[in-house]
Amino acid sequence: MENMHQVGDLVGDRYRIVGVLGQGGIGVTYAAEDIQTQQQVALKALSFQRMGQWKTLELFEREAKVLKHLNHPAIPRYLDYFQVDTESDRSFYIAQQLVEGQSLIALIDSGWRGSEAEIKDIATQILEILIYLHNLQPPVIHRDIKPQNLIRRSDGMVTLVDFGAVQDTYRHTQIGSSTVVGTYGYMPPEQYRGKALPASDLFSLGATILFMLTGRSPSELPEIRMKISFRDYVYISQGFADWLEQMIEPACEDRFTSAQLAFAALKTCDIAKNFINSGAIATGINHKINRKSKPFGSRVTLHLTSDRLEILIPPTGWSFEFLPVLGFALFWNSFLVVWTIGAAIGGGLFALFSIPFWIIGIAMLVPVVTGIAGNTRLLITRSAFVINFSVLGYKSSTTGKISDLQKVELGGNMTVNDQPIQEILLRHGVKTHRFGFNLTNVEKEWLQAEIIYFLETIRK
Repeated sequence: MENMHQVGDLVGDRYRIVGVLGQGGIGVTYAAEDIQTQQQVALKALSFQRMGQWKTLELFEREAKVLKHLNHPAIPRYLDYFQVDTESDRSFYIAQQLVEGQSLIALIDSGWRGSEAEIKDIATQILEILIYLHNLQPPVIHRDIKPQNLIRRSDGMVTLVDFGAVQDTYRHTQIGSSTVVGTYGYMPPEQYRGKALPASDLFSLGATILFMLTGRSPSELPEIRMKISFRDYVYISQGFADWLEQMIEPACEDRFTSAQLAFAALKTCDIAKNFINSGAIATGINHKINRKSKPFGSRVTLHLTSDRLEILIPPTGWSFEFLPVLGFALFWNSFLVVWTIGAAIGGGLFALFSIPFWIIGIAMLVPVVTGIAGNTRLLITRSAFVINFSVLGYKSSTTGKISDLQKVELGGNMTVNDQPIQEILLRHGVKTHRFGFNLTNVEKEWLQAEIIYFLETIRK
C-alpha cells in the first residue's frame, strides 16, 4: 500500500507525521506527534479509495474496537479512532501509544543471537500476553504472532503490536468466515481454512521462537509429515525442544490447549533443567551448569537427543593461531634432529635418551596437524563413548564406558608465551582423552557444557 502522507503532514488537525513505521496489507503505520500533548504516537491509516475490498475496512474497524477495550502493559495503549474526509477520499485512523524498541526480526537481522534463557524469557512474556487476550470475554485471538509484530525494548520487555488480523472468537463462531488472515510460515494449518483458535496463536509463537533460534523463516526448515523438523538446526535443552515441538504440532488438538498450559509447561521445563544441573554427578563440577548457545559462525555440528550426544568437529584449515605452537614444535624437533644425529655419531646407545623428547615433539605436532586437516567425532550414549580421529588417511578410535568417565574439563600441558593451550579433556580412569585443540575458547566452553549437561541428564 502506498504512503498516504509525507513527513510534516498534519492529520485530523492534531497528529503531525514524523515518519513511516511499517506497511501492511491493511494499512500504513506512521510515527506521529500529537501536537496537543506532544506525545509520540503510532498512527495507522487506511484509505477508502485504495482499499481493495470491504473486508479490509471490516478488519480495520474490528481492530479499533478490540484495542479500545484492551488494558495490558505489553500492548500499546489505544488513544483514538477517527476518520478524515476529503473531496476525493475518506481515510480512517487508529492512534496508539508508540513503543520504542526493535522488532524481533530487526534484532535478528542486526546479528543478535539470544541465549536459551533469553529466548525463554521472551516466550514467557508473550505467553503472559496471550493468557490475558484469550481469557477476555469474548476471547481475543491475535492471528498474526510473528517476529515483525513483537517489539523488544532496551530493558528487555516485549510488546505485541498490530492487531489488524485480530479475531473476536464469539463473532467468528456465530457467522463464520472464509478469509485467510495471517503470515505464511507462522500460520497453523487450520488458519489456512479460515479457522482460528487460541491454540493457533500458540503455533505462531512456536514458529516465532524457531525463527529466533535459527535465524530462518520456519517455512525454510524441512518438514516430515507436515511437521517442521527443527532439532538438527537448534542447540537447546531437551526439555525446551520437547516443549517447542508440542507448540508447533500441525493438528491443533495435539498442541497445548491454552496459553496457561503452555506457560506452566515451560516453567516446569525450567525447574527440571535446574534440578538436573544441580547434581554434579561424576562430572568433576559442583555447581550449576551454565549452558551456552552455539557460538555464531561455528562449524561444529552437535546433535543431542535424550539417548545420545554426537559432536562433529571438521578441520579448520590453516590459521595463524597455530603459528606459535607450530613454530615451537618445529624448533624443538629440528633441535632434536641435530642432537640425535650427533648422539648417534658419538655412540648409538646414547641416542636412545632422545626418545622421550621425540615423543614430546611429535605430541606437539599432532594437535596442529589434526586441527588443520583432521576430523573429530565424539559419540556419547547412555552406556559408552567413542572418539574417532581421521587425518590424512590415518584413522584412530578410542572407546570407554560412561560409568568410568570421571571428569570433563578444559586443560592442557602446553603453554606458548605463558598462555595455556587448552583442549577438551575426558578423564577416563587413569587415561585422559583430548580433542578440540583447533577450536576457539568459546567453542570449547560451549562443548564442555553440552557434554556435562548430557552426562548429568542420563545419570539422573
